Amino acid sequence: MSVRGRKPKPKDEIRDKLVRFARDIFAKYGFHKTNINDIALAGGRGKSTLYYYFSSKEDIYKAVIESELVDLREDLIDEVNLAKDPQSKIKAYVLSRINFLSRYKNLYAAIREQSKSRFSFTESIRQKFDLMEVQLVTNILNDGVKKGYFKIKEPEFAATGFIGALQGVQFQLLSPIKKIGFEKTLDSLLEILLFGLIK
Repeated sequence: MSVRGRKPKPKDEIRDKLVRFARDIFAKYGFHKTNINDIALAGGRGKSTLYYYFSSKEDIYKAVIESELVDLREDLIDEVNLAKDPQSKIKAYVLSRINFLSRYKNLYAAIREQSKSRFSFTESIRQKFDLMEVQLVTNILNDGVKKGYFKIKEPEFAATGFIGALQGVQFQLLSPIKKIGFEKTLDSLLEILLFGLIK
């Protein structure tokens, strides 16, 4: 999808539309059950148009996942910016991450299946996702240090540990079946993750 605030060029518009249609198709059928004809048909274009913009189905899938990563980042920033203080921003980040990541089905599948994926680009996507998360949390922690909410000597190192801990339990938290006491468990997790940061 196009970057917010930038008017796409006509060529970009067509490509962005194809990526949007492909997102829905891949999310519905998965990579293996989706074929180029499905995407072309959904976008009202011929296969030749798809091959003008993308070299292969894998190339389209990569563009879809990257577009979801951009959108997820923007959604997370929007939610975090609504919170009033750094401590609330951390909680907003975690809750939003849990809620939003499951919406971006292609990105979620790529992250979840990354270790067994046959796609060479999934490691790169995972690295981009990790870097994006660390940068966002580092910014929150830096802000918290400046405002006196947190006492951290190395915010980036703390952010990396925080994200690592969150990733360790993310698939349980993202389970479509929310167990009894989910909210209480989540609050406890946040307390553990934040322990040692709050003065």
